[in-house]
Order: sequence, then C-alpha cells, then structure tokens
Amino acid sequence: MLYSNLPTSLPYNLPSLGYEATSTAELGGLVNLDKTGDDLTKATVLMSNWAPKSAWESYGDATGYIVTLTLNIYNVGAGNTVGTLLASDMVDALIRWKPEATGCDTIAGYDPGNGGCYHGFITPVSFKFNYEKLPGQVIFGLAFNTTDYGSDPTHVPGPYDSLNFALTTSSPSVGSNPLPDTAYWASTYKGGDGTFRQDTGWLADGAGAIELTGTPEPTTCILLGGGLLAMSLIRRRRRA
Repeated sequence: MLYSNLPTSLPYNLPSLGYEATSTAELGGLVNLDKTGDDLTKATVLMSNWAPKSAWESYGDATGYIVTLTLNIYNVGAGNTVGTLLASDMVDALIRWKPEATGCDTIAGYDPGNGGCYHGFITPVSFKFNYEKLPGQVIFGLAFNTTDYGSDPTHVPGPYDSLNFALTTSSPSVGSNPLPDTAYWASTYKGGDGTFRQDTGWLADGAGAIELTGTPEPTTCILLGGGLLAMSLIRRRRRA
C-alpha cells in the first residue's frame, strides 16, 4: 500500500464535491507515499452519486449508469505546483443509482434502515496501472465530463451532473497529507481560472477519498529469485 485515506468500512455516503454544480473539470490533492520502492498498480476512489433511477428512466439500467472517469498522477513541481504527468488511467465506471427517497428528513433523502438520512450513495471505482514508478510525493487528480464542464463537455444532461467525488473525513491510514487544508482543483467556480492548481480552505484532511496500491514489478521478483538460486548453487558447489 502506498497511500490510503479510505474509511475502514464502506459508508453509505460522505461529504463530496459535485463537478457540474461547481464548474469542475478535475479535483485531487498532494500526498506523501509510504513505500517509494513499490510501483503503482491500482487505485480506488469513492464516488458519491446523488441521482436516483426515477430521475433518469431512459438512462443506464436498473443497477446504475456508465460514466468515463480519468485518474491522473502528477509529479510535484516547484512550490508544490502541478508537475509533469506520471501515470493516467481511464475507465468506464458503473455508478450505482442512489436509492429512491424515503422522506427521512427531506424529499431527496433516503434512510437505509439505520436511522440515518443520506442524499448520495457511494460507489468505489478502481483504476489499473502498469507498475509506474513514483517518487515519494505525488499529486493526484480525478477528471470527468458533465453537461457543461470537463475537457470535453457532453452538452447533454445526464445523471453524471449529480455525480460527486467523495471527500476524505479522516487522516490517512497509510502515507500522509502534507497540505491538510489544500485541494488541487480545476474549476471556474467563484473566480477560478480553470487550471489544475492549489486551492486552500478545504476540509481538515484535504480533498479526494483515494487509495493507491503498489507492488514490486514482477520481473524484479523473478530476477531476485534467480539471483538467490544462483547463489545457492555456488555455495553448494563450493561445499562439494
């Protein structure tokens, strides 16, 4: 494991940021990794969907809808700016519908039976990477298109307009967050210029519920195993 701020068990919902509602194209943060010797193989983010099936009868199926998400990993530039792109993966993610409203405290809320009231529904989304080598500190960013925002806006309303990136509410369990009140945000909301850059005043532990997983590259393990075998044979010959 390289970094994780995910909760130990999957919640019904978390605080989140909606991309269409806040003119957002990409959102992420700067993190310190725990194991710089491991290469990036997988990442998981948590998405909060506020759209119920009843609002989009002709969209998707009974389970959910498909939206294309891109996770980018960047170098950290001078002054903690966004540096060069290190790795990127794009997936067509199945986003689960939010349960229909049960009127727990507002018209839009649902109660899953635990006495709570939630307005979004969490879906984990996984990305795969090809053993990309990472430095000890990186910036991640999650991007997707909505009707009016993103690198290629759809110009067609869809449930993705109610899709949010879940925000962390606790300190990382693996790795660390050196800028706990800072997110990296590409938005034109409240005077933003649309570039992916630092933005302060966020939750206590930054933005973006994410886990980065790394393992040694397989060829390294094979070479190491072969080396150990060769050393063993040499020792046996010497003893003989």
